[in-house]
Amino acid sequence: MEITRLTLGELGTNCYVVESVTGNAAVIDPADDAEAILRELEKNDAELQLILLTHGHFDHTGAVAELKEKTGARVYIHEKDECMTDDTIKNVAYLSPGYEYKPFTADVLLTGGDIINLAEIEFSVMNTPGHTAGSVMYFAEDCIFAGDTIFEGSIGRTDFYSGDYAEQRKSLEKIAALTDDYKIYPGHGGSTTLKQEKLYNPFLSHSDSDIF
Repeated sequence: MEITRLTLGELGTNCYVVESVTGNAAVIDPADDAEAILRELEKNDAELQLILLTHGHFDHTGAVAELKEKTGARVYIHEKDECMTDDTIKNVAYLSPGYEYKPFTADVLLTGGDIINLAEIEFSVMNTPGHTAGSVMYFAEDCIFAGDTIFEGSIGRTDFYSGDYAEQRKSLEKIAALTDDYKIYPGHGGSTTLKQEKLYNPFLSHSDSDIF
């Protein structure tokens, strides 16, 4: 499994291109600039099969429509965030004046616990509501693609449509209970590890659990 990070869009969102040894690819959170993503795929002679969305906000989905049109890749999103795919109020694109959001249709609606295969790569889905009702994290090998559920030293906000801090607390408790270490690839900022976040992230570490 090979992972390439592209930081795209006006909010500096991380888009991850994940390639299998057979040259198949998944794109996680194609934030913006479909042409840049397609160039990356072409550079590695990779064929896009899957578009995996951690949640429905526009800064994580802005290039989905064009990528789907040009490649035929299947789009995956949690069922509770499907309503954001064509609603610029719910997906908060309205907060970016002049941004032209292109709606799209999802092919597969996730529920949590789903397994998605890409050649030798298996993505397992954990539903982590809080940032949005349909936020998910994708696990593959020793990696977590976390979207806006957790960042290095922080967590995603909960004051937009379907955000819920009480649900976020429950999601963070599930993450803190994981026993293995993982490399975390978040939706914004640098990568980190679960071990590091358990030690230093005030929203995740057991020693500071009373922050909730």
